[in-house]
Amino acid sequence: MSDPPQARDPAPRNSRGGYWALAMVFLTIACLALPIVLIRSAMRRVRNLSDAGELVTQKVRSVAEAFRTGTVETRLRSYATEVKGVSRFQFAELRQLESFERTDTASIAWGLVPLPDVVVEARGQVLYTYALDLQKPWELRLHDKTVDVFAPFPEPGVPALDPSTLTFEVKRGSVIRDEAAVRAALQAGLSSLLMQRAREHIALVKETGRNTTADFVRNFLISSYDDAAGYQVNVRFSGEPLTSATATPLSVEGKR
Repeated sequence: MSDPPQARDPAPRNSRGGYWALAMVFLTIACLALPIVLIRSAMRRVRNLSDAGELVTQKVRSVAEAFRTGTVETRLRSYATEVKGVSRFQFAELRQLESFERTDTASIAWGLVPLPDVVVEARGQVLYTYALDLQKPWELRLHDKTVDVFAPFPEPGVPALDPSTLTFEVKRGSVIRDEAAVRAALQAGLSSLLMQRAREHIALVKETGRNTTADFVRNFLISSYDDAAGYQVNVRFSGEPLTSATATPLSVEGKR
């Protein structure tokens, strides 16, 4: 008679069940704790970013702090590039009816016999533009509640002569002289004559340009710093004596 089958030991099954139960407990704890850890980490990052942003904002909002950190000129160029889109700040235009004369002399017989002079006049409407180069040195100084701006000297742009208004007139002629050649020589030299006249006209637009530059700097300060309304702006161009600079009070009208 064979021996009865022995009963299997249930211990391994109970052991495996205990392992699974313990694993489930740890998994449950991890599922509950991980979101809390992630949320706290995210909150710390947001708080740090907020603190840093607040610090930067405080620096940006203070004119005095901007001067202490030496960022004013850099921010001014960035502002100009963003607003104007160019590296030259055009501050004035001048329309003028210009007149240029050319007198041509000649002689024959090795200079012994002078010929009659020929005088030709050119007239036309010209548009002159004037700008400040933002890539050249600019300096802004702060003392008390005044911002002194030391800007480059104004530079004329290429004059625009309206060809529809251009006329030529022979003021003094001679039947024995080539008047057409004198007119052609005058027309060929108009570009250099216009640039010379543009430089001469800087004196006519300098004060207008000074006021426009002050408005430009004022708008930059007001748009960049919260406390800019209490400051004045002085503008002096390179080469000018300090007494020629004028003070322009800041206005809060341009603040957005």
